[in-house]
Amino acid sequence: MSNQQTSTPGVSVIGLGAMGSGIARTLIEGGCTVSVWNRSRAKVDALVATGAIGCNEPGDALNANTHVIVCVSDYAVWQQIIQEHDLASRFEDTCIIQLTTGTIDDVQTHASLIHDNGGRLVEGAVMCYPRNLGTDEAALLLSGAPDVLDECAPILSALDANWTSLGEDINQPSVLSRSLMSGLTGALMGLVNGAAICRAGGVPLDVFMKFNEGTNSILLAEQRRLIEAIRDGRTEENEASIKAWREGNQALNSVAASLG
Repeated sequence: MSNQQTSTPGVSVIGLGAMGSGIARTLIEGGCTVSVWNRSRAKVDALVATGAIGCNEPGDALNANTHVIVCVSDYAVWQQIIQEHDLASRFEDTCIIQLTTGTIDDVQTHASLIHDNGGRLVEGAVMCYPRNLGTDEAALLLSGAPDVLDECAPILSALDANWTSLGEDINQPSVLSRSLMSGLTGALMGLVNGAAICRAGGVPLDVFMKFNEGTNSILLAEQRRLIEAIRDGRTEENEASIKAWREGNQALNSVAASLG
């Protein structure tokens, strides 16, 4: 979804790890007035030097702006912050843009807390590196009530001009982001394993890299074919049988075992 609004809203960012700091910097560069809070004051000061407004307490960040982005390591940390600083009573008329990774139970429990205390919620997931925010490579997955997404659009668009709305089901960002991570993690771990096998077997990694890049087109085509086959119920159609894949994997394991 894209938005052409040019207003420069105020927004607070709670959590200044690599992603939270990247979010704050991108919003500042996009012309937003940004208030920030983090347990480590050094991270707050680093953002203040780039134009942010530093907050001494998370409650100050909630009071500073109607829209508050939360990006901490997990929901347990956010819940601890809420309890330690008695934030629940301050959620009324506040819109929380939650970009913390969590389970479906985390998401639902948090949503109930926000709504029960008179707040509004956008649930999301960031599927890119901090350096990609504000560029064509940014990727934000978001869910929430249509009117709430609309009111947050200027902020979201500063991070990703083509952010994706997954509708009102707040579970969707967690489900989709973890599904994407499943494939990505498997591919990267397989790559590392392949590099280790080549190194142990004396194959130069430059050669491995060259031929690995050549398999990208095969991988992308096969990924699309598999997803479409599952979607359409055509799982009997294939160019290589499960038996062939099993035998190939057995050979891989045998080579790896031989090389120690």
